[in-house]
Amino acid sequence: MTGNAHRLFGLAFGASAGAIITTFYGVMPGLAVATMALPGSTAPDWLEIRIGPATLIPHRTVTHWLLPWLGLVGVSAAWLPDTPLLAALLLGFSVGGLSHVIGDAGTPSGVPLWHPAKRHSMKLWDGGTSEFWPVLLAWVIAAILIRSLVL
Repeated sequence: MTGNAHRLFGLAFGASAGAIITTFYGVMPGLAVATMALPGSTAPDWLEIRIGPATLIPHRTVTHWLLPWLGLVGVSAAWLPDTPLLAALLLGFSVGGLSHVIGDAGTPSGVPLWHPAKRHSMKLWDGGTSEFWPVLLAWVIAAILIRSLVL
């Protein structure tokens, strides 16, 4: 996916997660989730630490690995009852990162799922050409969740 598609995809995931969190923990944690999904949506790329044209971590390896992002979602979700606002910030960031990995998993290049050096691809869309459809679907789901859970 391209940068803008990652941002829109991540915001949709954040809005969906924020709607769910709002029903259990209130508006502030829900907004925190939705807000932090934006920086999280591009995190797998900027965590590679660019130095000029090169990166310290090769593209679509450890930072695009599914398992750490799922783990971060699980840890932050488990932490919600104790400190809802802080956990919601971490949850939003991790949901954004997870959206990035899911978005890239649909491209022909794929992402590592179970091992950081072995990529898998769903081959559902090309970056830049057909990514409109998954972004639209993510926003339709977000709108449904917001309408049914928050409004």
